[in-house]
Amino acid sequence: MSGIKRFLLIVFALSGLLCLAALALPWIGPVQGQATRLLANQNYFYGVQAVLAITFVGLLVTLLCACFAPRKRKTIVVEKSGGDKITVSTDAIASQASHTVESDGRFVADKVHVRTRGDNHVKVNVRVKPRLPVDVAAEGMRLHDQLEGSLANVCGNKVQRINLEFLEADPAPARGSSLETLQIPQSVYERASLMRESSDSGAGTASSYTATSEGE
Repeated sequence: MSGIKRFLLIVFALSGLLCLAALALPWIGPVQGQATRLLANQNYFYGVQAVLAITFVGLLVTLLCACFAPRKRKTIVVEKSGGDKITVSTDAIASQASHTVESDGRFVADKVHVRTRGDNHVKVNVRVKPRLPVDVAAEGMRLHDQLEGSLANVCGNKVQRINLEFLEADPAPARGSSLETLQIPQSVYERASLMRESSDSGAGTASSYTATSEGE
């Protein structure tokens, strides 16, 4: 959200609250008499009119936006042939972008946001989290070029803009530390445990056989 939009929303919300309080207090609450007498004050009355006008304008703008704002589209048209058309969803575009970012294992696509436009184009915003410290400028250009190519395979020339935001890299764990151990998949531990049990079982069988042979 832009700073101007945030400021206007705050002004609209505060005006609505003040207007509601000014009109409700003469009828509800323990200060009905004082609130009613305040309305006779000219400056107070003008202030109430000002916040009422701001609230009215804000409500009118909200109504117009709700009625005429373009509907957020979940798909874009890639190709048309007569009455037929080929579409691709924004989820498919986001999935392709995530796969491209994470393809070499050095980055994690923390968040991918695909925004459609009325002219059948999309904007792709990707938050990238490196697993290790990297040269952001060089790797950013490389990832940008890779994303351009991979997204062109999905939606052609419909990508209008690609924005990359790099987050702080995870600290590299010391070799042999608990962090490094936690990154090993659980299946590796299970496989190693089975191999160890099998080895112990085989060793026990061999020892028993040898002892029997010697006893004979």
